[in-house]
Amino acid sequence: MPLSPRTPRLSGSLIGIGLMVAATVTMIVQHSMAKLLAADLSVLEIVFFRTVAALLFFMPWMLRSGLTIFRTERLGLHVIRAFFQTISAFGFFLGLAIVPLATVTALHFTTPIFAILIGIVVLGERVSVRRWSAILAGFVGTLIILRPDAAAIGHGELFVLGSALAWAAAIIVIKVLSRTDTSITITAYMYLLMTPITLVAALFDWTWPTATQYAWLVAIGITGALGHVFMAEALKRAPTHVVTPFDFFRLVWATIVGIWLFSETPDAYVWIGGAIVIASVSYIVWREHRIATQK
Repeated sequence: MPLSPRTPRLSGSLIGIGLMVAATVTMIVQHSMAKLLAADLSVLEIVFFRTVAALLFFMPWMLRSGLTIFRTERLGLHVIRAFFQTISAFGFFLGLAIVPLATVTALHFTTPIFAILIGIVVLGERVSVRRWSAILAGFVGTLIILRPDAAAIGHGELFVLGSALAWAAAIIVIKVLSRTDTSITITAYMYLLMTPITLVAALFDWTWPTATQYAWLVAIGITGALGHVFMAEALKRAPTHVVTPFDFFRLVWATIVGIWLFSETPDAYVWIGGAIVIASVSYIVWREHRIATQK
């Protein structure tokens, strides 16, 4: 029986959704291990070893591409991207060490919203009334997660929001770099530049890990790298507006793991706020897709 014209698209979408869900699982596994390890090891060290492990994971692809992957006319932008990425990593893992896993996950959903706002300022992107409404809804969701009482906002939550803002800035830099550089070049420079930056920071609070901790650090780096690979492949296999809503599974897994490992039970504020944030992000992505297909 011949396949209908819609079959390949459906298959690609299903594969993309599956890869996105796999990405959410590996990311929460990484975050859970980092949160456990942060009780005995400096967060600065965790970020450094995570970066090195991820660099070693991607090394075979880099070596296969040869020295041509380092050809770029925008080295300065690569440095800026690595700087923002480092700030984001430190902020995220610092927040992760002291804030419930589900809350960290929900707050970090604000990254695309920050990216849109930065894009407006830096790239001069135009935003419609509908997108502004979705952005406003996203920030309302963020305030719900943080609680109506501003006194309840701790420095851990601010670390996470700072991480989301820095990651959004990195996304804008990546967007500019992608006009001239390949994805493998952007990835290679990220890990190569982040390694010495994170090492210098880690030396200020250095403790040699035990053999068991080294194994955990390698696992954190590999799961983090796999998460990025799964997400990139998901976006390649299926439209962004199809797979993006499934990123909400991160909050589901974070809640389950938080209850199981850390005795953290998120309240209704986290669920309601998180749902509003991811709904606003999903709408923005869907709206962008619709506008693109109408051109």
